[in-house]
Amino acid sequence: MAHKIGSGESVQLSLPGRISHQIAGAGAGANNVCIRLVEIAPENKDNEPRKPHYHPDVEECIYVLDGEGCTYADTGNYRMFAGDTLIMPPNEKHVTRNTGVVTLKLLCFFPVGKVTILGE
Repeated sequence: MAHKIGSGESVQLSLPGRISHQIAGAGAGANNVCIRLVEIAPENKDNEPRKPHYHPDVEECIYVLDGEGCTYADTGNYRMFAGDTLIMPPNEKHVTRNTGVVTLKLLCFFPVGKVTILGE
């Protein structure tokens, strides 16, 4: 059966250094996929930089909706702009930082309903 998720039905997650809304995932209409809208504010000297994290045994697909940033990963640094997509392999440590002046908005997709984040 199809399941519609309304615009105000996402769940805000408590993750450091960003606003993360889980749109779909385990317990939110999907068992085998997770979609999150992530917003990262421009960095300033008062903010402590986020630490890298990784997702054991699952890929992450990061699509940039708006803004610009850089994903720092074990395999290199990836500058990101609106319309870009980055596929992060399982177990690779990474962190995305806002390098622009407006809020960086990302859609993050995972092929599982419940996402594990380690290392933060």
